[in-house]
Amino acid sequence: IYYFENKNVTVSKNDRTLEEIDNDWSFDKRCYYRIVNRIKEGIEADVVGAIAGKLEKKLDVNVENIQKEDMLKQHPELTHEAAVQTLNEVLLPAMKEVGDKFGAGELILPFVLKSAECMKSAVSELEKYLIKKQGVSKGKLVLCTVYGDVHDIGKNLVKTIFTNNGYTVYDLGKQVPIQQIIEKIEEVQADAVGLSALLVSTSKQMQFFIEKARELDLKIPALCGGAAINSDYLNRIARGDEVYKAGVFYCKTAFDGLNVMNKLRSPERDKFVEEWNSKISKFNERKIAGIKTEIDSPVNQIIPVSSPPVAPYLDKPIILKPSEIDLEEVWSYLNKKSLFVLSWGIRGKSASKIGDPESLLLEWKKKVIDEDLFAPSVVYSYFRCNNKGNNLVVESNKQGEVVFEFPRSSKPKHLCITDYFGKQDTVAFQVVSVGQKTVSKIEELNSTNNYTDAYYLHGLAVETAEALAEWLHNRIRKELNIDRNRGLRYSWGYPSCPDTMQHYLVWKLIDPTRCGIGLTSAGQITPEYSTAAIVVHHPDAEYFIL
Repeated sequence: IYYFENKNVTVSKNDRTLEEIDNDWSFDKRCYYRIVNRIKEGIEADVVGAIAGKLEKKLDVNVENIQKEDMLKQHPELTHEAAVQTLNEVLLPAMKEVGDKFGAGELILPFVLKSAECMKSAVSELEKYLIKKQGVSKGKLVLCTVYGDVHDIGKNLVKTIFTNNGYTVYDLGKQVPIQQIIEKIEEVQADAVGLSALLVSTSKQMQFFIEKARELDLKIPALCGGAAINSDYLNRIARGDEVYKAGVFYCKTAFDGLNVMNKLRSPERDKFVEEWNSKISKFNERKIAGIKTEIDSPVNQIIPVSSPPVAPYLDKPIILKPSEIDLEEVWSYLNKKSLFVLSWGIRGKSASKIGDPESLLLEWKKKVIDEDLFAPSVVYSYFRCNNKGNNLVVESNKQGEVVFEFPRSSKPKHLCITDYFGKQDTVAFQVVSVGQKTVSKIEELNSTNNYTDAYYLHGLAVETAEALAEWLHNRIRKELNIDRNRGLRYSWGYPSCPDTMQHYLVWKLIDPTRCGIGLTSAGQITPEYSTAAIVVHHPDAEYFIL
């Protein structure tokens, strides 16, 4: 496909042309083909035809297309059976093939979402012919992003994949307290719970949930995923003082989660859970050297800059509103490799099928500008600061001394961010955001089943926020009159600078709330597509792990 996909375009020499559906095909084959090949237009009529075909066999009749819907209405119970048969034997197997191809690297995620849109249209039509939906669902999942976490792209992908593979998903949204999760599980008698978290700090909520589930003897399998977690972390949670027998499963992708859910809802469930319990009972956590709060004889080899750059002003936060920021200029800082490969998932064997990603980017830039989807704003300021060991003491006229305590690495150099500052030095803080309108638009697209558009817009928003941060960092370098590649910016939540609660100190200094940028109770920034950083001017600055 070439973005909004024309079904009569040959996408590569080796791929079949997505031509008009062959009228000689059965309706079942047409439905299956449309879902696998992402041809949404006309799928509703083919679903009706597929249901009607099964009913005709039951009644041993043959009616004209124009009369098929009347026939379906005249036999509601038999029609219900035919609809369920169509769902289980045609639509769900088609989505399974899509998932299998994605797992094998034959499809990229945007293609999967296109197929999911087709599936959603098909199921919406099919549901008109069900007497009741109860009993049709393969199972019930309560899903959320954990408390304190504002990121939901992963959760939304899980919802899309599960829903279009026959499961009922109760999406509680983001920043969901444990008690609310438990109440929903009990209310709907859920078969499993899905927990998503992006950062290490918020992933602790998964542990708190399992502890509460143990306390309440809540026998609910937990499917957990997110960038900050891994199997060792979840195995440690599951083991605890005693194994959480219902299961805590690490799901790296939405399809990993789907595979786990399928096993939990299959006749092999008991064997699957028993094998998992056996594995967890034998789990030995890998010994990882803990981070020392005090490093034995640390050697600070970083020499502070003898003459720190002179800031054009101190303790005077500057706000730039959307009308003062040129998006095209910001996009000149866009990391296209990160956008195409990471945020848009254009990689692997099937990447060539999407055509020229540059054309796709141009389409989306035009859409963003025409519909005014991004409202970029920034806040930044310079301050006098002093190094006091692992503390950076920032001088503020209004707040007095604001102290940032940074961790020191346990690695050979024993680096700490404060090493890059001396006495009476200069530091800058910056906060940028793409704006709330973007978040609202993505929510709207997801709610109207435009999963692919939501995915592309999300990816562009993420990378635009990073480009905006780089654009502002470059402005700061110019104002400090230093080389364009000198120094680094460190954002909270990353290895060198992990404590997101320090965002509150930044907010005290430059008050980004004046342009609509706030914080959650866990110190995460809202709206979602926003970043904050401390800007280090030292020429030897480097990123490091603790």
